[in-house]
Amino acid sequence: MMMIFDSGTGMPLAVMDGEVITAMRTGAVSGLATSLLAKKDASIAAVIGTGHQGETQLEAVCTVRAIRKIYVFDLQTGRARAFAAKMQEKLHIEVVVAESAAALLNADVICTSTSSNSPVFDDVHVKSGAHINGVGSYKPDMAEIPSQTIARAKVVVDQLQGCLAEAGDLIQPIQRGIITKDHIHGELGELVTGKISSRENDDEITVFKSVGLAVQDLITADLVLKIAQEKNLGTSLSL
Repeated sequence: MMMIFDSGTGMPLAVMDGEVITAMRTGAVSGLATSLLAKKDASIAAVIGTGHQGETQLEAVCTVRAIRKIYVFDLQTGRARAFAAKMQEKLHIEVVVAESAAALLNADVICTSTSSNSPVFDDVHVKSGAHINGVGSYKPDMAEIPSQTIARAKVVVDQLQGCLAEAGDLIQPIQRGIITKDHIHGELGELVTGKISSRENDDEITVFKSVGLAVQDLITADLVLKIAQEKNLGTSLSL
């Protein structure tokens, strides 16, 4: 749950579903990263994990790239099928359940949104030029992306200090000596302002790793509140 307060008076303004807000802001940030790092002609996406985060990841990716097909991966086949049907109806493009791990080789954009403690795909299934949004693992002992993939990718993070403290996808290969923290190309904000380079060629593999920032939740919640007020949505509460 999120509670929003007036910064000038301290008065409570709204109560919101925190899970939904977090999914929205995480999707939006991945969409921004995809717009800056994925190949311009990216047309096939894949999502690993079929929760709320998976939905907003795909919505965002499809907003910034002309995606024509999506592969869905999940350990539970029933969940994967239901998710694929839901997203096909929502996005109006072909969404299919992957029949094998090798289907990932087709993906130009890969989104991982699981709570896995070990990589959810093999490095051999990431093709040259692919872009990866890793948003699921958020603790040092969790990891979704293989260390080999991290080592051969241009890695951009949402916030360096947070990722070095929390992102197992980066902490683990650093601890094993596969990379150093200097391997991290920079932060997304630096990419937006042009301080660091974006994709430099069509063969480059790029990774955006996000552990989340409170300011992203706040900005998203503020936008939701403003839209709700404009459209007279929501339920009024007496405190």
